[in-house]
Order: sequence, then structure tokens, then C-alpha cells
Amino acid sequence: MTISPLFAVRLFVPLVGVALMGAAQAARIEPANTAFTAKGPISFAKSIINADCTIEVSGKVSPDGSFASVEKVDFSGGLKCGQVEATHLPWTLTAKDQTSGAMAGIQVTVHAPFVGGDCGPSTAEGRWNNSTGKLEATQVSLDGGCTIKTVSIQMPPTFRVEP
Repeated sequence: MTISPLFAVRLFVPLVGVALMGAAQAARIEPANTAFTAKGPISFAKSIINADCTIEVSGKVSPDGSFASVEKVDFSGGLKCGQVEATHLPWTLTAKDQTSGAMAGIQVTVHAPFVGGDCGPSTAEGRWNNSTGKLEATQVSLDGGCTIKTVSIQMPPTFRVEP
């Protein structure tokens, strides 16, 4: 069975959200008012479907740096990955502090007979590392029976979270 692109997207967003969660402390994403593209490995599951894919996201940091809008999500890496479709875009990434954050509005549709369907919308919490530029999350549950097992998105070198 295969996994739809929406399912993969739904998994990715929570992972990214986990990495940048928490606008409560007013952490900023920099550079403000700039576009970004990033990608990395994502492993997710829905029912009996398991897929190891590459997720590529693109979007824009808000003018004040209070959030990043993920406007496009693509999944690649085989038939299962091609069955995951990101929906309900844009997803919103906020930073809690320099090491954590959340991605809100993550939703994917898995186009697979009998076991497919919608996952999300959900919010995922994750980890952020300014030194490595990676947004990561593990074992993120999404509404609808999806799980992002692991995700590690390599953000552009200029992408940073500041207090």
C-alpha cells in the first residue's frame, strides 16, 4: 500500500512545529520577511502503511519574525511518498525559544485504498538547533491515526531562532 502526499505533509508539519514551537516567549525567526526552502528525511505511518520519504518545504518568514508560513510541501522517495498530499496550507511555524517550537495546522491526505484518509489538522512540537540548522521531531501523533516517526529538516544556513 502507498501513502499519499497529504499524509506526508501532515507528518512533516508537526515535526517542523515541534522544532520551532512556542511564540509565548516571543522568540523570533530570522531573517524576517524572507522566503525559504528546506528538505530532509521523514518517516511516517498510517495504519499498516509505513513510508520513508524526503520532505521539501517552502514558505516565508513573517515581516516581524513572529512566525514562518509553510506554503508548499512535497514528498518524494517512491510510490508511498507520492500518495501523501499536504493540505490545509499554509502551516504556521512558531518558535518558543532557541531550542523548541511548534508547527500548527498540519494536515495531510493519504491516498491509499482502505487505510488512507485525512490526518490532522494537528499541531506538532519539536526541536530546533541553531548550530546545525535542523528542525527535528520524533513520535508525533496526528489526528486521524498518523504518526511522524522521525523528521529532520535541514533549514537554510541563514534561518535562525533568536530570543
